[in-house]
Amino acid sequence: MKNRIIAVTPLISLMLFLFFGLYMDNWSLGASFFFLIPISWVLFSQHPFRRLSDIMPLVALAVFLWIGFGFKVWHPTWLVFLSIPLVNLIVERKIDARKMVTILVIISYIVFGLISTVWHPTWIMLLLIPIINTLFFPRKSSIIYADRSLRSRIRHYVIDEEKDEQ
Repeated sequence: MKNRIIAVTPLISLMLFLFFGLYMDNWSLGASFFFLIPISWVLFSQHPFRRLSDIMPLVALAVFLWIGFGFKVWHPTWLVFLSIPLVNLIVERKIDARKMVTILVIISYIVFGLISTVWHPTWIMLLLIPIINTLFFPRKSSIIYADRSLRSRIRHYVIDEEKDEQ
């Protein structure tokens, strides 16, 4: 039954897109229902909490767009993006150096923004997260450090992942 629901999700998304576009005259909100396709894959997988950490950026973006286009409330809605590292911390239950850099930069951004009330140019400091993590805490599974060929890694992530689902 789960596979059937996942298979029919594109049609449900299309139906919601057309309904909101034609009858409610809100095409942008209707387009956001296409996010249901990858979200349904996570919700109906065998390990939804492990998958939730992977798909959380897409979920946060979908919620942001739904609230933004649906209710025209963009400003405080950006806070849903803070749920991405939060969910990752809850699911994996460990804090490594990369996550600590993310937490410290986000906290410093929020504190600096609250003190100075200057949010617009200071968001650039969030770019420090990938810069510091790439320079000082590179992942050993990246392309640079990979000891397997690209073909075997694709086979592992694509084909073996499908076998896990069955």
